[in-house]
Amino acid sequence: MFVESIQLSNYRNYNTADVTFSPGINIFFGDNAQGKTNLLESVYLSGTSRSHRGSKDKELIQFNKRDAHIRLLFKKNNLSHRLDVHIKQNKAKGIAIDGIPIKKTGELLGLMHIVFFSPEDLSIIKNGPSVRRKFLNMEMSQLDKSHLQ
Repeated sequence: MFVESIQLSNYRNYNTADVTFSPGINIFFGDNAQGKTNLLESVYLSGTSRSHRGSKDKELIQFNKRDAHIRLLFKKNNLSHRLDVHIKQNKAKGIAIDGIPIKKTGELLGLMHIVFFSPEDLSIIKNGPSVRRKFLNMEMSQLDKSHLQ
C-alpha cells in the first residue's frame, strides 16, 4: 500500500493543503505547531475513521467553518483508490471509497494498513492492559475485522 497524495480543506490548521508523497520514506520537519501531526492525523483518520487523539469530529474542523474535507489517493495491489472524508459540525462524518459512500466503519478497515504511534500513545505503556488491548485490537482489525468487536 502506498499513499500517493492527500488534499485537506478546513482541516485543523489547514485552510487548504495538497501534499504528494514519494515512494519510500517521507520526512516532515518544521517548527512546532505548524501542522505536521495534523497532516499525519488526517492520513490515520482516512484509514480508520477516527483521530488517534480521540478528538471529537467538530474539533477537526477549522474554527468558524462548518465542515472539513479530506481526499486521500492511494495504491494497493497496483490499483488506485480514492478515500473521501467529509467531516461536519453536528452530523456524522461521511466517508466514500472510490466515490461510493460506506455505511459502516467496518467497510473501511483493512483497505489501508496504518499504525500510528505518537507521544499520546505512551498511555499504552503507562496504563493498564485494557488500553493495550484496545490499541492492539484497533490495529489488528485492519487485518481481521473480527477484532473490531
